[in-house]
Amino acid sequence: MPLDPPKIEAMPARHFAGLMRRYDMQTRSAIPGQWRDYNQAEPVLKNVIPNAWYGVCYNFGADMSFDYLSGMEVTDPAGLPQGVASVTIPAGAYARFATKGHISTMPAIWGEIFQDWLKRPDYRPRPGHSVEYYPPEFDGMTGDGGFEIWVPIEAQQGF
Repeated sequence: MPLDPPKIEAMPARHFAGLMRRYDMQTRSAIPGQWRDYNQAEPVLKNVIPNAWYGVCYNFGADMSFDYLSGMEVTDPAGLPQGVASVTIPAGAYARFATKGHISTMPAIWGEIFQDWLKRPDYRPRPGHSVEYYPPEFDGMTGDGGFEIWVPIEAQQGF
């Protein structure tokens, strides 16, 4: 599936809070269950930015393991309830890949980003947090409504 060109954007530091678990390439299929658990727990978050949900992938290991946080953006991660994790992504450049496709297309989109788009000569991935953004139009019950994948990048010629 060919990707539309991404929007390249310099983002400020952002804070996210929610449920965190660790995965690897064999266990990542359990991430939808983490979202179910997050939605059932309905954590009360202060300072939340409403109507958008995020999956944040970070702490990548050499064995392809990673932490995954399912949750919402908050203006300040202080004072979170017991059992709620937080992560701050640093400011930097991101390639934002948007799709109106069904959530089931996500593995193919991740694959295309890392196996094709990031091998272009003008950008290269930089270490950092990758983000899944689920806008207000996204329907978690049906998987419809579209989503975005944000990948940290740096330009070969400067940003």
